[in-house]
Amino acid sequence: MTRTRKQAPAASLVLAATMLITWAVAARASSSTSAKQWANGVCSAVQTFANSVDSTIGGLNGSDSLDSAAQEAKSGLQSAVTELQGSLEKLGKPPTSDGKQAQTALQNLSDELGKAVASIQGVLTPPPSSPSEIASAFADIGSEIQKAVSQTKSTANTLKGLKPNGALKKAFQSAPACTQLKNSS
Repeated sequence: MTRTRKQAPAASLVLAATMLITWAVAARASSSTSAKQWANGVCSAVQTFANSVDSTIGGLNGSDSLDSAAQEAKSGLQSAVTELQGSLEKLGKPPTSDGKQAQTALQNLSDELGKAVASIQGVLTPPPSSPSEIASAFADIGSEIQKAVSQTKSTANTLKGLKPNGALKKAFQSAPACTQLKNSS
């Protein structure tokens, strides 16, 4: 397995999460400090998730065996999703008129990413051992990542549909973590 094959699915997921925030920026607005803090928290959580996934995938090259790599991937991805879910849950609902809808959209995305990770963990338990099992595992993992990308795009569309001139647009545009996330994509 090459580094490129390992990184391609993760890169797609990270790109999709980054696109979610970029699209959310285009879908919100206002100068509320509280909304800005909420947006900053969302972007920070997504950046941390992306960094964790990248670190997990990057660390697989140093694995001693396929079993070790599978275990590292399972635990690293689970940790990334658990941290994302916890961060988004702590943020709660933004203090805007469409805040409940934004919170629900992000919670649904978080849940879907959790399901994708659980499915990937299932594919890697037990770790594939033959070339055909490895190929099948990559196909299954690719399919799960495509589902996650699709869900991310769906969430972005939901957020884009919320009050285009509402309080969250300016919050996402001006939050430092969102600017950093957008620039890192």
